Amino acid sequence: MQDKLKFLCLLLLPLLVLLPSCDDELLIESPTNFLSPVNFYRNAADAQIALNGLYAGQQRCQGYSGGDAGVALLWGMHGADEIVVPPWTPPGRRTLFLFSLTPSIDVVLTIYERHYQEINRANTVINQVSLMTEDKINDDEKKRILAEARALRGSFYFNLVRIYNRVVLVTEERTDLNNLDFVQSEPEEVYAQVISDLSAAIPDLEVEGETGRITKGAAQALLGKVYLQMAGIPLNQTDKYALAAQQFEAVINSGTYELLDDFQQIFDEENELNKEMVWVVEHDAPGETIDGSQNSNLGSFMGPGGSLNDGGGWGTAWSAYDLELAYDRKDQRRRVTIAYGNAPTAIDSTNGPNQFRPWKWQKPAGQAWGNDTPFDYPYIRYANVLLRYAEAHAMAAGSVTPEAVAAFNEVRARARAGANPATTSPPITTAMPLDEFMAEMDQECYRELAFEGHRKGDLIRWGTLINRMNTMAPQTAVWPGQPDAQDYEIIWPIPQEVLDLNPLMEQNPGW
Repeated sequence: MQDKLKFLCLLLLPLLVLLPSCDDELLIESPTNFLSPVNFYRNAADAQIALNGLYAGQQRCQGYSGGDAGVALLWGMHGADEIVVPPWTPPGRRTLFLFSLTPSIDVVLTIYERHYQEINRANTVINQVSLMTEDKINDDEKKRILAEARALRGSFYFNLVRIYNRVVLVTEERTDLNNLDFVQSEPEEVYAQVISDLSAAIPDLEVEGETGRITKGAAQALLGKVYLQMAGIPLNQTDKYALAAQQFEAVINSGTYELLDDFQQIFDEENELNKEMVWVVEHDAPGETIDGSQNSNLGSFMGPGGSLNDGGGWGTAWSAYDLELAYDRKDQRRRVTIAYGNAPTAIDSTNGPNQFRPWKWQKPAGQAWGNDTPFDYPYIRYANVLLRYAEAHAMAAGSVTPEAVAAFNEVRARARAGANPATTSPPITTAMPLDEFMAEMDQECYRELAFEGHRKGDLIRWGTLINRMNTMAPQTAVWPGQPDAQDYEIIWPIPQEVLDLNPLMEQNPGW
């Protein structure tokens, strides 16, 4: 019984309300400590409060709150070719870069545990709001809250299936200790649930919701990304390319989003909720989560060295030299994305490749945020939608289509920003063979979406992650060693603690 209760605590923590953590004292408490949600969901305001808790969970799972916990940082970038971790970076993040991960390392459990905590919170919201009658909540409000909760749950499961492959699929609210012998589902089943959640959400989401809320376009864009990931490795369901293109096309045709002319303005703290943002994980200033329990560390994680009060960061993530070399010298994204030295003079420095740092979220000198930076995390931007649409449309057709060319060139034209199109990031044409187009797509995504948490998913889908990491050229000043990636490492291991608590769970092959 103690092992079952500990496993429930590990997997479904939000159900427990009288005790804060899974410690030894909890293991001897009786199950009478479980929350009874029936007494909470009295009206629409209560339902919205519960939904806000899910958004707070999103900030920790998909954003940059709660230290080394977010998928964008730990999975999306570490162990991809965007950043290099210097020797003083915390050990867990070095193992990700070097591909020396083990099932017992904290980051493997942290990502897993936090996602299931939020999934169970989503299950509770969905179940309890579904049971609310008209005297408690009107139909439109009920549909919207359920749609946002389903979209969030879908996004959490999308993270889990990409990272761990075979995971436990739980869609019902858990309120007791019965039937805790969880077993893993095949990835196709998990993806089917993600598609079901997002498809069910889309009709009832608002076209332009309140600040930071999930909208119809956001869910459509994520559904497109889901289909696109399924079309590539490891599932190779190539029929999904056309479905992905349909979802991205719906976002494009909505007229809700557009590219900003000035690339730097996309990430400016004074202009974050702009027309290019499709799905944003928002933080208030300073960077507090909705529930006030954590801060956003985005500007400190992804900033150059130097004093924090001069706009600097922690210096634990450096830009890969290859990324800087990928930019045309007149590409406006280069000096927005890459810092050439320490803050506050990072933009004006001419230091060499050993000084290249991330710099998209440029903290102003003299700020008093310290480790707490109020930047929003752009989970999906419109430029991301255009590039994914171009890829999906071309791959579905088996050739470089006019639609793919138009979307791709729209992003590239903004990057060129008035420079000579014949010599600076020239536009592509339909005459390009498909394999050359995909090579251009690789590099355009590399430049446009750097440090936004998408790179590893791209490289896995294209089947290039392992070779790319094993052939990276050393960055001499901060090089922690050469990655030694194996094919099975495109999937993380199931956390050892989870396996120890549930003998029905199986480790991923190779681990």
